[in-house]
Amino acid sequence: MMREILLITLLVGSLYAFRTQSTAVKGKLMCGNRPAEGIHVKLFDEDDGPDPDDILDQMLTREDGTFSLSGSSMELTPIDPEIRIYHDCNDHGKPCQREWVIRIPNKYITSGPSAIQVMDLGNMNLEVELDNEGRSCIH
Repeated sequence: MMREILLITLLVGSLYAFRTQSTAVKGKLMCGNRPAEGIHVKLFDEDDGPDPDDILDQMLTREDGTFSLSGSSMELTPIDPEIRIYHDCNDHGKPCQREWVIRIPNKYITSGPSAIQVMDLGNMNLEVELDNEGRSCIH
Protein backbone atom coordinates (compact mmCIF):
# COMPACT_ATOMS: atom_id res chain seq x y z
CA MET A 1 0.00 0.00 0.00
CA MET A 2 2.79 2.40 0.92
CA ARG A 3 4.56 1.64 -2.38
CA GLU A 4 1.41 2.50 -4.38
CA ILE A 5 1.00 5.81 -2.55
CA LEU A 6 4.64 6.69 -3.24
CA LEU A 7 4.27 5.77 -6.92
CA ILE A 8 1.11 7.89 -7.28
CA THR A 9 2.80 10.82 -5.53
CA LEU A 10 5.80 10.59 -7.88
CA LEU A 11 3.57 10.39 -10.97
CA VAL A 12 1.44 13.37 -9.93
CA GLY A 13 4.57 15.36 -9.05
CA SER A 14 6.16 14.67 -12.42
CA LEU A 15 3.02 15.85 -14.21
CA TYR A 16 3.33 19.22 -12.52
CA ALA A 17 7.01 19.45 -13.58
CA PHE A 18 5.94 19.56 -17.23
CA ARG A 19 5.25 23.09 -18.39
CA THR A 20 3.74 24.64 -21.48
CA GLN A 21 6.20 26.67 -23.56
CA SER A 22 5.53 28.58 -26.75
CA THR A 23 7.34 30.36 -29.55
CA ALA A 24 6.55 32.30 -32.73
CA VAL A 25 8.40 33.28 -35.90
CA LYS A 26 7.59 35.30 -39.01
CA GLY A 27 9.35 36.39 -42.15
CA LYS A 28 9.27 36.82 -45.90
CA LEU A 29 10.86 34.41 -48.37
CA MET A 30 12.08 35.48 -51.78
CA CYS A 31 13.55 33.53 -54.69
CA GLY A 32 15.78 36.15 -56.24
CA ASN A 33 13.62 39.23 -56.78
CA ARG A 34 10.31 37.28 -56.73
CA PRO A 35 8.23 36.44 -53.65
CA ALA A 36 8.51 32.71 -52.85
CA GLU A 37 4.83 31.73 -52.83
CA GLY A 38 3.68 28.27 -51.72
CA ILE A 39 6.85 27.34 -49.84
CA HIS A 40 6.29 24.75 -47.09
CA VAL A 41 7.40 26.17 -43.73
CA LYS A 42 7.20 24.21 -40.45
CA LEU A 43 7.81 25.15 -36.82
CA PHE A 44 9.19 22.24 -34.76
CA ASP A 45 10.23 21.46 -31.23
CA GLU A 46 13.32 19.41 -32.01
CA ASP A 47 13.65 16.47 -29.61
CA ASP A 48 16.68 14.23 -29.10
CA GLY A 49 16.48 10.51 -28.54
CA PRO A 50 13.51 8.27 -29.25
CA ASP A 51 10.95 11.07 -28.77
CA PRO A 52 9.93 12.32 -32.25
CA ASP A 53 10.11 16.03 -33.07
CA ASP A 54 6.85 17.87 -32.37
CA ILE A 55 5.30 19.93 -35.19
CA LEU A 56 4.06 23.11 -33.52
CA ASP A 57 2.70 24.82 -36.66
CA GLN A 58 3.04 24.75 -40.46
CA MET A 59 1.85 26.60 -43.52
CA LEU A 60 2.56 27.46 -47.14
CA THR A 61 3.90 30.96 -47.70
CA ARG A 62 1.38 33.51 -48.93
CA GLU A 63 1.38 35.08 -52.40
CA ASP A 64 3.78 37.79 -51.20
CA GLY A 65 6.16 35.19 -49.67
CA THR A 66 5.26 35.97 -46.05
CA PHE A 67 4.61 33.48 -43.29
CA SER A 68 3.76 33.55 -39.59
CA LEU A 69 3.98 30.50 -37.33
CA SER A 70 3.37 29.98 -33.63
CA GLY A 71 2.85 27.03 -31.36
CA SER A 72 3.37 25.50 -27.96
CA SER A 73 4.44 22.24 -26.40
CA MET A 74 4.36 20.76 -22.91
CA GLU A 75 7.87 19.66 -21.95
CA LEU A 76 9.88 18.89 -18.84
CA THR A 77 12.99 20.62 -20.22
CA PRO A 78 13.19 23.79 -22.34
CA ILE A 79 11.85 23.36 -25.88
CA ASP A 80 14.29 23.52 -28.80
CA PRO A 81 12.35 25.40 -31.48
CA GLU A 82 13.45 25.49 -35.08
CA ILE A 83 11.91 26.41 -38.38
CA ARG A 84 12.32 24.17 -41.41
CA ILE A 85 11.90 25.58 -44.92
CA TYR A 86 11.44 23.22 -47.89
CA HIS A 87 11.97 24.79 -51.32
CA ASP A 88 13.18 24.41 -54.91
CA CYS A 89 14.64 27.90 -55.41
CA ASN A 90 18.03 27.77 -57.19
CA ASP A 91 17.63 23.99 -57.19
CA HIS A 92 18.94 23.25 -60.71
CA GLY A 93 16.42 20.40 -61.16
CA LYS A 94 17.81 18.17 -58.40
CA PRO A 95 15.43 15.57 -56.89
CA CYS A 96 13.54 16.37 -53.69
CA GLN A 97 13.62 19.80 -52.06
CA ARG A 98 16.27 21.85 -50.38
CA GLU A 99 15.77 21.91 -46.59
CA TRP A 100 16.85 24.85 -44.46
CA VAL A 101 16.84 24.41 -40.67
CA ILE A 102 17.00 27.59 -38.59
CA ARG A 103 17.24 27.42 -34.79
CA ILE A 104 15.16 29.90 -32.82
CA PRO A 105 17.04 31.56 -29.93
CA ASN A 106 15.90 30.86 -26.37
CA LYS A 107 14.87 34.47 -25.83
CA TYR A 108 11.87 33.79 -28.12
CA ILE A 109 10.56 30.98 -25.88
CA THR A 110 7.68 32.02 -23.63
CA SER A 111 6.41 30.16 -20.59
CA GLY A 112 2.71 29.56 -21.26
CA PRO A 113 0.48 28.75 -24.24
CA SER A 114 1.01 31.98 -26.22
CA ALA A 115 4.29 33.50 -27.41
CA ILE A 116 4.99 37.03 -26.21
CA GLN A 117 7.92 37.78 -28.52
CA VAL A 118 7.93 36.91 -32.21
CA MET A 119 11.24 36.21 -33.93
CA ASP A 120 11.29 38.22 -37.15
CA LEU A 121 13.53 36.58 -39.76
CA GLY A 122 13.01 39.55 -42.08
CA ASN A 123 13.43 39.00 -45.83
CA MET A 124 15.36 35.87 -46.77
CA ASN A 125 16.55 35.07 -50.29
CA LEU A 126 16.26 31.31 -50.86
CA GLU A 127 18.85 31.46 -53.67
CA VAL A 128 21.56 31.38 -50.99
CA GLU A 129 23.23 28.00 -50.54
CA LEU A 130 23.80 27.16 -46.88
CA ASP A 131 26.77 24.99 -45.87
CA ASN A 132 24.62 22.74 -43.68
CA GLU A 133 21.45 22.56 -45.78
CA GLY A 134 20.01 19.17 -46.58
CA ARG A 135 17.47 17.71 -48.97
CA SER A 136 14.09 16.26 -48.09
CA CYS A 137 11.75 14.17 -50.22
CA ILE A 138 9.21 13.55 -47.45
CA HIS A 139 8.03 16.35 -45.18
